[in-house]
Amino acid sequence: MMKIVSGNSTKQWTVQEKNKLLLFMFFLFSNCCSVALSDNLKFGIVGLEKQSIGFRQSQFIADELGVRIGHEITLVPLPAERALYYLSVGKIDGDWSRIDGFGKDIPGLIQVSEPIAVHPYIAYSVRQDISIKGWESLKSYKVAHLAGMVAIANNLAPFHDDLFPMRDIESALNFVRVGRADIFITIPFIMDPLLEAGEAFTKDIRALQPAIDFLNMYIYLLPKHVDLEAVIASELKAMKSDVTYGWGQK
Repeated sequence: MMKIVSGNSTKQWTVQEKNKLLLFMFFLFSNCCSVALSDNLKFGIVGLEKQSIGFRQSQFIADELGVRIGHEITLVPLPAERALYYLSVGKIDGDWSRIDGFGKDIPGLIQVSEPIAVHPYIAYSVRQDISIKGWESLKSYKVAHLAGMVAIANNLAPFHDDLFPMRDIESALNFVRVGRADIFITIPFIMDPLLEAGEAFTKDIRALQPAIDFLNMYIYLLPKHVDLEAVIASELKAMKSDVTYGWGQK
């Protein structure tokens, strides 16, 4: 028998009562763990490898946002089509950075009103004789881009026949270096860390100015997280107004 002392009284517990208490405590603990795990939100992110500087910078922003909204946020690097599939079957909670109007085929997908980022689209090349003035100025050039960046294809496809969607940056830049494409279009957030690190496949590659266009990128949420849209938008605005928002602070 087990004795429990409370104030001036002493309760004696039978083995059966003790087992019931332990069982209750086990279920209580299991339920608490379940709640804690449900607080971990997983967001797909396209175009960045997990070991890249860009991914670490994105996860830094996600960590700070997660603290502010009370949910741990984990970014999951995925190819574009797989990320879309994972969203459609609920394997992830949302997508971290997509263009306006993304995911129209996913019922109820929620676009957070405040952009997560505004990115310039830049053309990269070994050539320096290419004149940039908006999308239509690229009509006569062979263009490589990451397959997941559908906005590039959407802007060029109506008047452009020489588009090369590539699986990764290294393949795209090698395409440019050997002359099979004239330019590679992406955003500096992805490209600049590679140039600064002096990766071999970036040799002789230069950014062409000015920017082709600017694009707002948004977080998307599954319908079950509708209550988080307003708080995420609010906290993103707050983060942009103070020093906690920025790339590469970690």
